[in-house]
Formats: sequence, structure tokens, C-alpha cells
Amino acid sequence: MLHSKTRRPIILVVDDIAENIDVLNDALISNHTVRSATSGQDALKAANMKPHPDLILLDIMMLDMDGYEVCRRLKANSATSEIPIIFVTGKSEIANELEGLKLGAVDYITKPFSIPIVLARVKTQLDLSVALRKLEDQNRILLEERELIESIILKMRQSDRFDARHLRYLIAPVEVTAGDMLLSSFTPDGRQLVLLGDFTGHGLPAAIGGPMVTDIFYNLTKCGIFGGQILDEINRQLCIRMPANIFLAATLVEIAPERKHASLWNAGLPQALLIRRSSIQGCFPATVTFLGVSIALNIPNAAMSLSLEPGDLLYSFSDGITEARDASGDMFGIQRLEDFLTQAVAGDLVLEDLIVLLNEHVSCSSHNDDITLVEIHI
Repeated sequence: MLHSKTRRPIILVVDDIAENIDVLNDALISNHTVRSATSGQDALKAANMKPHPDLILLDIMMLDMDGYEVCRRLKANSATSEIPIIFVTGKSEIANELEGLKLGAVDYITKPFSIPIVLARVKTQLDLSVALRKLEDQNRILLEERELIESIILKMRQSDRFDARHLRYLIAPVEVTAGDMLLSSFTPDGRQLVLLGDFTGHGLPAAIGGPMVTDIFYNLTKCGIFGGQILDEINRQLCIRMPANIFLAATLVEIAPERKHASLWNAGLPQALLIRRSSIQGCFPATVTFLGVSIALNIPNAAMSLSLEPGDLLYSFSDGITEARDASGDMFGIQRLEDFLTQAVAGDLVLEDLIVLLNEHVSCSSHNDDITLVEIHI
């Protein structure tokens, strides 16, 4: 392929009739470097010479090895598979043309050929090769930039401030930079705050707000700020700093120091669950919309009050679990999740078994959303 803006394109002409090579050479030589081969074996050797040809004009009817076989071998070789091939041949039947195109040729010219037509088609394919090379280079640069941004976001989101006491959790992101986030910390007066968040979508757009939310959460819990005020500040900053299409569904649980009472906010996530003695004791649906949608949300009044007993388990989870769909579009749903959790609480299953169940449910489909579940022990 073209590696330099200044060198002439290299064209390999393959034909076992020398006169045909001479005609094409005379037509191409003024603007191209022309290599020639009079047999299939010589063509394979010439194609593998560096720099590789930018285009091959290949006859089909040759004695030692026909053009179809030469094309097969070139396409099977990683060093030559990307070189565009134009068949130039006296075989004019549609079936012959289809065979050539199936093997990977980019064009098909029948003999006797018109030199202006040959030159036009050669130019078209060389221009396409240059455009493809530019596109590949641009994609490579974009990929490198994406990987750099991902590494920056991951470093910004990583925090040694996460306090895992009283928690078990399951996290299965779709991409490296997940849209889901799980934060946990204790205030100086002993309150535990656990935030599970799910940004719109997944990947870089979903992860971009994560570092900001992480900093707000940990800085305010360290200062002893109460949960409603923390959530209110997260919402305010998302509204101010994030684009309108980036918003956060979240639950925040604030457990009192003696762990007998808790406040729970649900902003757009599936209902949180309280399990007591292996049965569902309470469900806590969303009472406020997504964070980052409106700065005027009445978050403090959206709190739900919970009375807790030793041994209670609180569950919060992202919709990547309940909305996982099989091939027919059937969602995993809340009932399957409740059945799983009651079995897990009874000791029949562990949290990691949920991934197995979800994989069985989606079957030949694939997960298209991050999966996060947190279990808070009382």
C-alpha cells in the first residue's frame, strides 16, 4: 500500500504474454513504477518484494498457475492480503467475473481493453487505497487518544477512600471505562454512606462524570455532610458542568452510627430491596428523577426512612441486571433477581452466580449495559 506521499505508486502487471505486459507498461510507466511477472510463481515473488505493490493487474489464463489461484494465495498471505487486485482477462462471462470478485478482487477488466479505461480504473483503486490508509491512520490516532483518555479517567476514578466494611458487591462493566460506579465511606460521626450510580449509557461518555462525583462524595462525607446535601451537591454540579444528555441514576444509602436506622434516596434506579430473614421486607422505588436533569430537584424530601434489624441485608443494583434481554427481547426482570437474592441469602448461591444466570438468560445475545450490585450488611 502507499507508504509515502512522494514515491510513485508501484503496479505489478502479471500476464504470460509479453506483448500484453508491454502495452500496459507503456500506458502506466509515466506516472507509476511498473513491475512485471509472466507466471503465477513469479507474481507471488514479485508481490512479496518490499516495498509491496500498491496494485496488481492480474491475468486469469496462465499456464503454470491461473490468476484465481494467484489471487487466493495473495489473499491468504498477511503480507499481501491488502493489495488491491484487478483482473485483466479475456474471460468475459459473468460467472468468471463473479468468481474473481468472490476471491477478493476489486475490479475486472476484459480484453481487448481500452487504455483510458484501464488508467481510470487504476487511478480509482489507487485513490481508494490512499483514502483507506488515511482512514486507518485516523482510526489508529483516535484509538490511541481513546486509550489515553480511558487511562486518565480510570486513574481519576480510582480511590483508596473506598471503605468496603459491611459490603459485598458485584461489578461487571461492558467496557473498561464503565458508566456504573460504587462509592462507600464513613463520616467522622460513624454514619456509613453507600452510593451506587449509573451514568447514561456506557463507555467514555458515561464515565466522564465519574471523577467529579467521586470527589464530591468523598470530600463531603469526610466533612460529615449528610446524605441529602451530598446528593443535592452532586445533582447541582452535574447540571452545571455536564452536557444535557449526561445524567446519573443513583441510590444513596445513609446508615446511622448504631445501624438501626437508614435513609435511602433512589434517583431513577430500579427499586432497592431490604431482605430480612430470607424474605423481601421492603422495596424502595425511585422517588426522584435522574441527577443532572434539573437543578431544582427536591432531594432532601425524597428520602425514604428505614428501620433496620441485625442481619438485615440492603440491595441496590443498576438496570443492567433487570434489563438484560434474551434474543426475543425478554428482560431478566426484578422477579428473577428477587428469587436469586433470596436463594443467595439462604446460602444456596453466591453473588457471582448472578453473572452465570444473566449469561444463561441472554444466551446468544450479549450484555449491552454495565452490571453492578451492592449488598449492605446490617
